[in-house]
Amino acid sequence: MKAVLRFTALYAAVLFAYGVAVDSPLTYLYTGITALIIATFLVFHHWVRFPLSVWWGISLIGLVNMIGGVGLIDGEPVYIAGFVGPIPFDKFFHMAAAFVLAFVAWHVLKSFAGEGYHRGGMLVMAFLVVMGGGAVVEIAELIGSALSDVSVGDYGNNALDLVANAIGALAGLIIIGVRKFDRSEMSGFHDRRLFR
Repeated sequence: MKAVLRFTALYAAVLFAYGVAVDSPLTYLYTGITALIIATFLVFHHWVRFPLSVWWGISLIGLVNMIGGVGLIDGEPVYIAGFVGPIPFDKFFHMAAAFVLAFVAWHVLKSFAGEGYHRGGMLVMAFLVVMGGGAVVEIAELIGSALSDVSVGDYGNNALDLVANAIGALAGLIIIGVRKFDRSEMSGFHDRRLFR
């Protein structure tokens, strides 16, 4: 895990220096967001013990988030730029972040559920956790745009963010759902309780 934290600190420092050098308006905000993301997951890790692959996913999402907010294309943040035709970078980020967060939610719920959980129920709960997290992000963006001159788009933009979140979460949960059951999951497979 130390390699993940070193990698995260390195890209945060490099992108912060880049943002300051080119006077990117969101440099401080996105550097702070990245630090907050990592700190939050370190707290969760104390209880959950995420696998290293999940940590790499979290770090890479932080990297892409910083590129989107700090990086500039024609003087505008990368998030606003068209990425694939008219579809902005932001929508692809939402899909990727929700994909990774599906694995995070799965591991968090699984650690608190213990043995004997219903796999299908856990997948639904993980989906709802990711979608709830996405809704919190949209609320934070609304508050941020109300308190500053940074616009995050209209109602349609926010709704499309949630659609992108759903696509990413479903993709991650499909991968989780089709994996073979491990022994701890098989031992409680016939017990339909979601939580003990």
